[in-house]
Amino acid sequence: MKIIRSIAVLCGYALISFLLAACSRGGDSLATDGGASDVGDANSVAAVSWDSGDPEYEAMVIEIEGVRELNGGVAKITVAELRALPQHEIDAYFRRTTGRLEEHHMIGPLLRDVIAAVGGNLDDYQGLAMIGRDNYYCLFSREVLDNTPDLLLAVVVDGNPKLDEDLAPAWATVQGQFGPYWVKQIARIVLYEEIPQRIITNVWVFENLTEGIERVEFEYWGSLDNAVELGQIFSRMDYVDSRAFFTMKSSDGFRKNEAINMVKSRYYIKVDGEDAPTNVSPFIMLGMNVQRIAWFSTSTDAVIFPELFLEYIDLETIRGETGVSLEEVLYEVEMEVVRGADFELIATNGERYRVSGSELSNAILVPLPGGGAKVLWDEGFDYPDIDDLLRIRVVEVDA
Repeated sequence: MKIIRSIAVLCGYALISFLLAACSRGGDSLATDGGASDVGDANSVAAVSWDSGDPEYEAMVIEIEGVRELNGGVAKITVAELRALPQHEIDAYFRRTTGRLEEHHMIGPLLRDVIAAVGGNLDDYQGLAMIGRDNYYCLFSREVLDNTPDLLLAVVVDGNPKLDEDLAPAWATVQGQFGPYWVKQIARIVLYEEIPQRIITNVWVFENLTEGIERVEFEYWGSLDNAVELGQIFSRMDYVDSRAFFTMKSSDGFRKNEAINMVKSRYYIKVDGEDAPTNVSPFIMLGMNVQRIAWFSTSTDAVIFPELFLEYIDLETIRGETGVSLEEVLYEVEMEVVRGADFELIATNGERYRVSGSELSNAILVPLPGGGAKVLWDEGFDYPDIDDLLRIRVVEVDA
């Protein structure tokens, strides 16, 4: 069986070396003259020379793609040019998904000012991605950007103007967000003007959707655990829009987005062992994972882990068995229309029937050992129970 390791235990990737070399080359010089911004918890810093004294380090480049005014061109901004922008400081803290709290004193330009320096306006975009030199990728939705007006690119951390190799050339400071948003080694920023609308029309039970897909072994904190590649899961769905977001939500409420075209290959859902279900990849550093995933989705399909829903959704009991309302399951995965739609419930054995969304509050989803789930109806309803649910599908929405 193939064994895959995370970037925290695999060293010497050729890709990392390539990106490091690419980022060390000088970019086109930018003449920037941004105005100071007074936002959030970031305080303006008096003009101080934070030059590292290392010309090669100061010439390290961050590329910025998708700036509307550049008509497809790629802007480049160096560390020295980042320092020339108005500087802000934050006594920053964040909690890793492992629970460990980190605190640092961060200084750098606001992301908004960085985008303005290359000719763009952050308000014009629906989201953006930051990619590290280690190929770590994180997608920032419009909601995250709006909720973090003091997001800055730290070029000085705890008084050090020359960041360690595992941080340089800049560290995203995203106060109020979990650790996975604090992207280190920023090499590239990609701006997205449009993101396809997310309309969930299918809800799948993970274990039954992935039946028959080969599990691979993934090394996670020294343990070899089973994982399923997302690309193979996507192949079982009717349609996957590569331009859309891939969304994950954990049972503790943490939510993270990725771009689907970045998770189609060498990206996995670990299904057993510590913190499972969790996202893993050779390019995700340990501790930056979304742990205890309750569901994930594309722009049209949501995939659920029923046993995790029991941890945070109100429980109901029917005929002595405990589960969660089918209606609440659909609302939880952010299906827009439930009561005004008709659905088809499909069992793993192929049996199926149609039901009005207005009646789904009278049925519960009960997790089964091994990851499946059954559907039980309250007394007085003529719908048959489902021994093992595969999928809930929207078949019609009221006009």
